[in-house]
Amino acid sequence: MDAERLLRHVGDVAGMPGLFFEAAETERKLPGVMRTRYRVAWPEYVPDPGLAYGYNDVDVRPGPADAGEVWRYDQALELARVLDADDARIVWMAAHSAVRRQRGPAWRKVAKITGMHPATVKRRFERAMLQLWYELKRAESDAGAFEGVKGG
Repeated sequence: MDAERLLRHVGDVAGMPGLFFEAAETERKLPGVMRTRYRVAWPEYVPDPGLAYGYNDVDVRPGPADAGEVWRYDQALELARVLDADDARIVWMAAHSAVRRQRGPAWRKVAKITGMHPATVKRRFERAMLQLWYELKRAESDAGAFEGVKGG
């Protein structure tokens, strides 16, 4: 893990949730798991001719993920391995509930899925973010100590 580069991106402990929120958005931008194997030779056409002229609503999809987003997504996955299974599940559920939302995670929905009170879910999420921050700082100091030994 490149802790120094990830810390520059995150900034401080308040930026840790943003890393996971961005990772959840990136996960939605990645291609699907299943691909169709066979396609017909006929071109696809619009079933209603009235819809062919752009009078219908357009479903805008997010663009593909760039290399930086995929790198940060991989780092978030690797960093989440530090947490126990329940905390990691809460972190990822909160991150996915915050995608395309102005107000942040939907704590009530996450709490309903986990069977906890919304305040408990939020407190465990914040505790997990602190734990990951300290793990990231420890990884940075370990890498710095290792580089000092290597360079000396």
